[in-house]
Amino acid sequence: MMMTQNMTMTDASANGTTSASRAHSAAMSCTSKSHIALILDAILLASIIICALVSITILVSVFVAGISILVLVLLVLEYCDSPRLR
Repeated sequence: MMMTQNMTMTDASANGTTSASRAHSAAMSCTSKSHIALILDAILLASIIICALVSITILVSVFVAGISILVLVLLVLEYCDSPRLR
């Protein structure tokens, strides 16, 4: 009888330890999921910013190329209209 009572107490404490461990694991899992979600949000935000900067860089490059071509065309027209060639 005493042995059965000790086994029951041991089983109860083991079940209590197991449930506490499961609760702790669930809490840690929730916390780590939250951290992973924050990290993924930061990566997404960084990629959006990088894409915007690349787009702005491309637009600036096209603008500079257009201005350079315009200046070259104006210089060629000025050179062709110069009195040296007449």
